[in-house]
Amino acid sequence: MSLADRIRLGAVPKRGMCSTVPGTTEDDGLLTGDGKMWVEVFGDPFAEQIIFHQESLLQSWKGKPLEAPKIAYILPEVRKLMLEGEYKKALDLSLAAAEKGETKPGTNNLRPHPAFDMRIETPGQHAVQNYLRTTDFESGEVKTVWTDEQGQWERRTFVSRPDNVVVQLFTAPNDGAINATLRLDTSIVMGSGRTDIPANRRETIRIADGGGQPLHLHEPGTPGIHLDRSVDASHFILQGHYVVDQGTPGYASVTRVIVDGGSTNSEGDALVLRGVHSLTLITRIEAYQDLEQKDINALKAAVDQITPNYGVLLARHRPGQASVIDRVSVNFGGDSLHSMSGEEMLTDQRTRFGYNPALLEDLLDMGRYWLYLRTGDFTPMWGHVNVNVNLQISGAVMGDLPESIKAYTHWVESELPDAQTNAKNIFGARGALFGIHPTQEGGPLIHFDYGWPHHYWISAGGWMYSPIWDYYLATGDRQFLREHVMPGLRELALFYEDYLKEKDKNGNYIFVPSYSPENYPRNSERSPAVINATMDISVCREVLTHVIEASQVLGENAEEIPRWEAMLAKLPPYLLDTDGALKEWAWPILEENQDHRHVSHLYGAWPGDEFTPDATPVLARASSIASRKRAQGNDSAHGILHRGLAAARLKDSYLVNFDLKQILEQGYVNASLTTMHNPYAIPSPDPQGALPTLIMEMLLYSRPGVIGLLPANPDSLTEGSIKGIVSRTRAKIDDLTWNLKTRTIDVTISSQVDQTIKLFVRHGIERVDASSGILVGSVVPGSVECTVRLTKAHPITLHFNIGSEDRAGWIRASALLPND
Repeated sequence: MSLADRIRLGAVPKRGMCSTVPGTTEDDGLLTGDGKMWVEVFGDPFAEQIIFHQESLLQSWKGKPLEAPKIAYILPEVRKLMLEGEYKKALDLSLAAAEKGETKPGTNNLRPHPAFDMRIETPGQHAVQNYLRTTDFESGEVKTVWTDEQGQWERRTFVSRPDNVVVQLFTAPNDGAINATLRLDTSIVMGSGRTDIPANRRETIRIADGGGQPLHLHEPGTPGIHLDRSVDASHFILQGHYVVDQGTPGYASVTRVIVDGGSTNSEGDALVLRGVHSLTLITRIEAYQDLEQKDINALKAAVDQITPNYGVLLARHRPGQASVIDRVSVNFGGDSLHSMSGEEMLTDQRTRFGYNPALLEDLLDMGRYWLYLRTGDFTPMWGHVNVNVNLQISGAVMGDLPESIKAYTHWVESELPDAQTNAKNIFGARGALFGIHPTQEGGPLIHFDYGWPHHYWISAGGWMYSPIWDYYLATGDRQFLREHVMPGLRELALFYEDYLKEKDKNGNYIFVPSYSPENYPRNSERSPAVINATMDISVCREVLTHVIEASQVLGENAEEIPRWEAMLAKLPPYLLDTDGALKEWAWPILEENQDHRHVSHLYGAWPGDEFTPDATPVLARASSIASRKRAQGNDSAHGILHRGLAAARLKDSYLVNFDLKQILEQGYVNASLTTMHNPYAIPSPDPQGALPTLIMEMLLYSRPGVIGLLPANPDSLTEGSIKGIVSRTRAKIDDLTWNLKTRTIDVTISSQVDQTIKLFVRHGIERVDASSGILVGSVVPGSVECTVRLTKAHPITLHFNIGSEDRAGWIRASALLPND
């Protein structure tokens, strides 16, 4: 369908996106879901493919579930060797110890998998015109339309939250009929292997073992699944039974088939439609610990009770979906470009000095839409918790998705028992050590090797609790703090009490062994497990700071607070290199390795709050220089986005612009607005979750008692507005509107409590207008901050006339300051 026709017909949803060609690769499906189930619709008129997922579908353990390797006995010798500079020998020793047990180095993770791939094949090839596929974020409906000599064909799909079913409606033109074959293709279920590496490498994974040789992964999960299916004129029923040593875990799917006119006949495992005017399909998928025939019968009965009316089901679903999507919106002036397809937007973006405004708007909407459609009992957990999952959930608090943060919190809490076992088995410690790759079934730390010594990564738990802490800051919910934050923080603090035993000549703790994902110093014989990773120090400081603050708020842990404060005082200082950049390892003899995809040492800038221009300018400056120096390794999106998010916190609009344009223009965003791990390779949700976060962070900064307006938006985004984003100081930004051509900013803020905050405008404040009693004290023209009084449940509005100060000017000014 032409752009002119799309505009004329209003064919693109107001909050949604479109594509003018069918999806042809695995990253090109349009998405809809209700959290528990989601589908990918590719939209081929003659060979439709719809991949069905269910959130709990995970490869089962083949035998007894593994737990973390029992190697605590070797820890004293490992530490001794590392303190002597024998990093490789120390790491090899730990791996040799693990090799003697059940959980060996090179053990893979349990893998999630799809339920099935629905195929709809239509005989013959007709000339197709006016083709369009769309996603409506406010309804969750994916629609495919086209015309031929018979008229207009239409396919519609959504996943209903109220009814927990996938609903599909296919309609023929008045003068046409659906003649098609439907089947459920299950070759995709367990045949794809790992989905986070290219297909030609799925049998092996190359890691830095010293020699760089491919190592075969030990597969702890079942290698197969037994599939039973039945097809009749009104149902597809699929059962998947995992091939395991004991038990009967599996999943089942029931699809009800309702036709208007024509006939349906089963032929083998397929259903053949002839002369059908409209086809409705209603599907539910469930996972079971013990799958029995009674479960199939109950599932079929439940599906049969669903109202077989697409319009009725959509009307019941849409209001709830729309209310979530409409909580937050951004406007960069893209209304006139909104009807462009994903293909057209990306091409247009690559011709611009600045940004296609509609593309940025759609990416914020798409990211929030994606996170919500993936929020059921769980939230997304693709990849590791050393940046992947963390980026995927990163926009939940600021993007006003409490549904997601609550599901995420429940998942993290469910990992605690395995985290306690990890700590005991690997370090002989109390408390919690979270695994690198937790799943729906738990978090045993089983995935490690020489190149990825995750068994010695101690910072997973702190990063996993970071967004949970942010939710508390945003809400001030003391019950949530007491019941869901404090228990985990206490376990993490307890682990640090047992882990931090070694001290240097100055009496500071030594973090040993210590690992900065997934990098290694240039002089460590490629051993990533070394001493004093900056990230480990930052996360430990954050955990201890938060557990102390939480204890003081709740009036708990009076005896422990002095101990935790003493631990904080003994944390080692960060180190800077000769350029003044923050070093990745705070151990003098270790040499930096700058060409790497991770930027873990920037944790204190994002997601942490330790390195800030106003509170710790010297360390913030060191972080800014470190982010500018960093090369990109293999160009993984997660590293670019973590660097961009840190840059936003550091008010570095140049680097935000550099990183954002790279993601948009160099193969990380698809025409379907889904995203990739590397340029044009490996579908990955890391950018999906992180792009909305970056857009929001570049427009607003917050922490308790502080809000910053337009801290790092690229200079080309001269005007716009954003509504509904949540700050981490118990206040919502109802509206933030700016025009840098007229040098004005208007902001409306609603606070949950009476409070006084600092409001930063780093462009410089020339004048501020507000109602009487809002401003505290006078504002000196040219200053970058003012103090504002917020009143509970009474929105306040401020109008700023701003200057032309360099928002990153603090970086040069901080060079003259003494060390923090």
